[in-house]
Amino acid sequence: MSSTLVDGVPGESIGSTDRGLHYGDGLFETISCHDGRARWLSLHLERLRHGCERLRLPFHDYRVLEQEIAALADGQQRCLVKAIITRGLATRRGYGPAGDERPTRIVSRHPWPQTPQRATPGFRVGISGVRLGTNPALAGLKHLNRLEQVLAQIALAEDGLDEVLMMSSADRVIGGSMSNVFFADQSGLFTPLLTDCGVAGVMRRLVLQTAGKLGIQVHERAVACAELNVVRAAFVTNVRWGLQPVDALAGRALERTDHAQRLWNLIDAARS
Repeated sequence: MSSTLVDGVPGESIGSTDRGLHYGDGLFETISCHDGRARWLSLHLERLRHGCERLRLPFHDYRVLEQEIAALADGQQRCLVKAIITRGLATRRGYGPAGDERPTRIVSRHPWPQTPQRATPGFRVGISGVRLGTNPALAGLKHLNRLEQVLAQIALAEDGLDEVLMMSSADRVIGGSMSNVFFADQSGLFTPLLTDCGVAGVMRRLVLQTAGKLGIQVHERAVACAELNVVRAAFVTNVRWGLQPVDALAGRALERTDHAQRLWNLIDAARS
């Protein structure tokens, strides 16, 4: 099978008038696949469905999409499958859709990324100078407008870091350039609210759902940038890293608590 399907057809080309290309008018999901199975697929599809409803994007072929994702994962020991849904080819010029567009469905398989070898051991996180614009209408969605993250990732590579945390224009901590973040201080675990911007990740949701089963209380709240100077531990989450403890934040060494490992053991054991 081809590693890329466009509307179910093997190939890598889309029409030049596709609104995803012109305006970022669409959504995407990146799905972790192990031993031939797409993990937490129901949660990915649920988030995609929710995003389509909020963007008023008329995509309904979820069963077909699920089958294509499963087909690309089949036989793979470990890979990532990315699903992109755009509003489709434009039927008129301008930002406003005409309403008669047919969504474009792109599903592609990618090798599992290799962990880069660094001279300094440990997982190091910096603070990005790129701010996230606040927009409650798009908060939580994994939409195709990712230029802020692109700029943050360019600086990340230049500084030799593993991840960078991004702040909102209101100077609140939101999350990593490709992850969500959880902190620990004397009050327990907490994670930034995502009501103004940021992506509500699948792994973040799993952590929030699982914490109560272990008697771990997690607070979702606004996190001021100044708090980064006093947190004692942190871990970042996405479907590739799972729950990754942070060893250094902005050059300051952090502790390693057992929260991340305990949560990950239960999440991973579910084999979803």
